[in-house]
Amino acid sequence: MKRLSKAHGMPNKDILTLEKELEAFRSKPSGSEIVSVLNKLANASLKAYPVKAKAYVLEALDLAEKHELPVEQAISYRILGIINREAGNFTEAMSYCRKSMDIYETLGDKNNMAVIHGTIAMIYRDWGLIDKTLEHYHESLRLKQEYGVREEELALCYFNIGSCFNTLDRRELAKSFYEYAESLWEKSGNLTHFSLFYHNLGVFYGKNKDYDRAREYFHKALDIREERGDKRKIASTLGNLGYLHSKLGDSQSALDCYARSLDLYEELDNKRGIAYTCGSAGGVHIRLGHLDKAEEFILRGLEIARKFKIKDREIHCLEESIDLYEAKGDLQKALMYSRELNSCKEEHLNEKSIEKIAGLQVQFETEKKEKEAEIYRLKNVELSRMNDQLRGALTHVKKLQGLLPICANCKKVRDDDGYWQQIECYISENSDAEITHGICPECMIKLYGETCIQE
Repeated sequence: MKRLSKAHGMPNKDILTLEKELEAFRSKPSGSEIVSVLNKLANASLKAYPVKAKAYVLEALDLAEKHELPVEQAISYRILGIINREAGNFTEAMSYCRKSMDIYETLGDKNNMAVIHGTIAMIYRDWGLIDKTLEHYHESLRLKQEYGVREEELALCYFNIGSCFNTLDRRELAKSFYEYAESLWEKSGNLTHFSLFYHNLGVFYGKNKDYDRAREYFHKALDIREERGDKRKIASTLGNLGYLHSKLGDSQSALDCYARSLDLYEELDNKRGIAYTCGSAGGVHIRLGHLDKAEEFILRGLEIARKFKIKDREIHCLEESIDLYEAKGDLQKALMYSRELNSCKEEHLNEKSIEKIAGLQVQFETEKKEKEAEIYRLKNVELSRMNDQLRGALTHVKKLQGLLPICANCKKVRDDDGYWQQIECYISENSDAEITHGICPECMIKLYGETCIQE
């Protein structure tokens, strides 16, 4: 891998520049210009200052609606979708993204439609619906290929698809997508993309129990993310490092990582992150015998998960609750939380099922996505052509089905219009079979006598 260039300028400098522009426009209001700057400020503030970002984008949306600026409205809706996703408000996040998508579809803007599909995919990913996540990442990739974006942007789609396969434990397939994305990113030297790449490689090697390599990649990702001041991603990497240290038996390092991660999630008001980190820190305190401290963390995480209906985090905290009360010797509470866990898992499964296409199995969806992904990734034109030919051939297959009226005497067949015709004609017209004639042994004897039969 070639040496990466350092990032030029910190996010705060961009924000300061935009704030100066905003003040200039406020003194001389000019419609679309001030809305554009407000949206840019909201987008630049998302990672480090989410409260300010929300204030900026709400003002931008109000002005965009007032001045009938559909493009700026679409941008504002997407930013609000991201803000709500970060807070774990997935229903609201999806609603805003759908509004943004409606505008871009009306405008025929395929590039931004692809961007919204990517945002929707991330919402489904956090929601735990990986098959829907794959569906939207594939659509984002298709639109970007059709629009003709840079390879660097396509690489992000390949990488995200790889992450989905990693979640589904299809690790070799995930690795092939990661490597393909890396080959495209190497040309750009974009540190943001490489932090994402390193983080997910850490997850990949962690799942494969190669903890040394996992830790190496998590620290590489953390160095870049801290340099760039991306608080949410710093918190995510710290959380993964905490989990890794816990698996390695280094409880104090795990708690240190969880504490730093929790501080950042609280600053960002990221309920999903807070609930997970509280549950995980509680689990470490159980193993250290700090049962009162563990109870404080776990019950806090459980309360947040339930309040904001974050089912997978609720399940995580309930699992830790069972361990906690078993360690305390309070088997009645352990049994109570065990029952709640079973009920929660069932509810979570039902909620997922509602989001899926009725009747389709997850395995079928995953295999279908794998095949589509390979076509996209390898651009295998010949395979696509063969699939088209097969689909075309299937549309021409004709089948004889239902009741077929045949004369008991002459063996003619009655068609749908009530006409009687020779069975050979009927079969030829209603199937792709070609009729040839021969004489069976019994008819041969009737017609020509036994002397004509040859052994």
